[in-house]
Amino acid sequence: MRVKRKKDQKVYSYSGDLEQEVKKAKSEYMEKETSQERVFLLWQYQRAKKAYEKYEQRIADLKGFIELAEAELKKQESGGNA
Repeated sequence: MRVKRKKDQKVYSYSGDLEQEVKKAKSEYMEKETSQERVFLLWQYQRAKKAYEKYEQRIADLKGFIELAEAELKKQESGGNA
């Protein structure tokens, strides 16, 4: 069984006996649904997602600090020169 994806469509195709294809598809489905690889991939995905979000948050924090610190420096410089 093969799947061709186009925008909002899926086209399934197979060759040979349909009954045999269904049996093979069910077997593969059960194998993939209960595999340790699936659990591992989910763990990797969640870990990578958390790391990415943490990284992006750090960038936002640094940008916010720089803007605030530069404004404070300007305020101190104008206050010290007056």
